[in-house]
Amino acid sequence: YNAIFIDLERKIAVSEEYLFSPSDINISNISALTRSQSIISEERICEISEIADNAAHVSTSLLADGLEIYEILSLLSESLAFDGQKPHEGALRENFSRLSFYLSSLATQDKAAFCQLYTDAMHREGREITESDFLFDKPDDETFVYVKNPYADEAYDVFSQGFSDPRVKYAKNFKDAVKQVVDGEAVYCLLPLEERGSRLASIAELIFKADLKINSVIPVFGFDGTADIKYALVSRHFTVPTYQADDDRYLEIRVSADFETSISGLMLVAENYGSTVYRVNTAMFDTEDGKKSYFTIVFHSEGGNFANLLVFLTLFTSAFTPIGIYKNLE
Repeated sequence: YNAIFIDLERKIAVSEEYLFSPSDINISNISALTRSQSIISEERICEISEIADNAAHVSTSLLADGLEIYEILSLLSESLAFDGQKPHEGALRENFSRLSFYLSSLATQDKAAFCQLYTDAMHREGREITESDFLFDKPDDETFVYVKNPYADEAYDVFSQGFSDPRVKYAKNFKDAVKQVVDGEAVYCLLPLEERGSRLASIAELIFKADLKINSVIPVFGFDGTADIKYALVSRHFTVPTYQADDDRYLEIRVSADFETSISGLMLVAENYGSTVYRVNTAMFDTEDGKKSYFTIVFHSEGGNFANLLVFLTLFTSAFTPIGIYKNLE
């Protein structure tokens, strides 16, 4: 025991002798640089704010001419360029890639700031930008179709509570249920979306091919309470849920695996708007050009809305498809 104790004392003495701590001068310099960077960042925000104000003024004129918000944003996207900034001349060669990464992150933050400032400016112009500007809402008809089984019956009992005159019929299989919605024989169909936390690939394929939208998602527990299934209410349109302070709200989108904005960049943007990335799935779907890889990304917000995020996606992510908006999964 004495030998072990002596050896431990020796190791502690060595570790204390070689204990690392940053230089006070380095820390002081970084603090001074951070202050300078904060000042420069605010100057950037002021410049971006002026661009956003001018864009909002132009947008108001275009609205008066009959254009919709998403059409106006498509026009604005052609002239908004925050990318392409290069490291300064004379930068050390070994720092070039690091500086490029810094500038790429900065461009994402510039875009995020612009979208938020733009929606604020539009509000001052008297035009509130809402989720419904991007997610076209439901029709009046309340017809449902689903494959009858105890789980689907339980899901229908919950889904139908939000409707005043629900009418239901049954399909022989999931493909038939989707076809009836696509053909206009029913407005909504019920599909099992997840089992034990995992998306069902066959259902995701059906939703993709029919270009259906997820209107609501609920957990289903079965008679004995042990089932771990989530059912989705889907249709050809969106149902934009109201939002209150205690609501958990979710926006789901699909993007190609090679889209231009990184997942980490979207996480940063979502965080800036008070949201988080709830889940990311990968999927492979058959398309006219063969099999293609996609990400499905679900954003989560507590009591807020996704208007700023939808502005960002419309302006700066050319190939995204919104596929659902719903709330209170648990």
